[in-house]
Amino acid sequence: MRILIVNTLYYPAFRGGAEISVQLLAEALVIAGHNVYVICLGESTKVYKNNGVIVVRLKERNIYSTFHRKDHNALLKIIWHIIDAFNIVHFFIFKKLVSKIKPDLVNTNILQGISPIVWKVFKKNKIKVVHTIRDYYLLCHKSILFNNNKNCDKLCVSCQFTHTLKKPYFKLPDYFISISQFTLDKYKSYGVIQNQSKVVYNPIPDNIPVTYKKKAINPDELVFGYIGHVSIDKGVQYLVDEITSVDIGTRKKIKIVFAGKGDERFIQGLADKLQRSEIGFDFIGVVKQEAYFSKINVSIVPSLWNEPFGRVAIEALAYSVPACMSSRGGLRELYNPDCCWIFEPVPGELKKIIESICLDIPSIISKGNESKKYADQFSVNKNYLKTLEVFGNVMSQS
Repeated sequence: MRILIVNTLYYPAFRGGAEISVQLLAEALVIAGHNVYVICLGESTKVYKNNGVIVVRLKERNIYSTFHRKDHNALLKIIWHIIDAFNIVHFFIFKKLVSKIKPDLVNTNILQGISPIVWKVFKKNKIKVVHTIRDYYLLCHKSILFNNNKNCDKLCVSCQFTHTLKKPYFKLPDYFISISQFTLDKYKSYGVIQNQSKVVYNPIPDNIPVTYKKKAINPDELVFGYIGHVSIDKGVQYLVDEITSVDIGTRKKIKIVFAGKGDERFIQGLADKLQRSEIGFDFIGVVKQEAYFSKINVSIVPSLWNEPFGRVAIEALAYSVPACMSSRGGLRELYNPDCCWIFEPVPGELKKIIESICLDIPSIISKGNESKKYADQFSVNKNYLKTLEVFGNVMSQS
């Protein structure tokens, strides 16, 4: 089968877990003998091949490029989002590409910057379309449904406007895949998904480096960790507030390691608070997973926003590191008491969990021993087979 995958970014560019999931699926399809093409965006147009996948990278066409880290005034942002809702330039570019690629099926993913208008191209050519919901972009133009430090119960005025522009397109895909039941239910609550749908959880890489060594537990210095974007919506401020409020005896026995990047002033503020609390800490920036997980005993996922999935929790388990996770969004579906802890991210809750973990070293060991076995349920092969089953069902429909 000739399959076209569409996503805003593709390897080597990435912003989060979506790009990893898309790459894993594309390469699994190639290994299985399918012809796989990817269309994505970048700062310039380029065609290249990576692990058997033919990648067509297009230069973004809008009034400004989101690849340049620059703040724009409110008016320009409004115009950008209006164009993004029905980017006619991308419509004609995709029309030409589709006539050359001639795919049997298209799997669209994150469409921010590309525009859902490309669904019209595929349907005009009578090509089956499966859309994988990986974020909230088709509801919220910020893609996160999180504003003023809280999750949005309804669409704000600006999101209502952009959502109204995108809403007519929802009838075009033949099938919707969601990376969690929470995310699928969120979209259904707005009445926009009427076609067939199914939950297929994200895959995680199977190839943990043989050089990886799990960190030994030292009761006198338990090491907690956070990996991801260092930001408020990810719960990093909440995490620091909670860990610095643990009792004095616990503070002397713990350390926390942060991996990832964020606003420098924000990070400095966190560091100042940690230093005043006399808790050991380290900000190690962007590092390979092996380097991060080999430094910690417990990984904390403190998200305040409703994570569509929560890849970092499962990745920790794959490295035999138990995960202490927030109950927000899709994370609740990933929770397993044999290898995880879960908490509601409200004041005082994570503090209690951290203090209890420090008093129960055997639970860290037992949960760590069970982690890898549970994470194997999210293997690339299982994800691929479930996704391919959807593709096959869609192709068999008249």
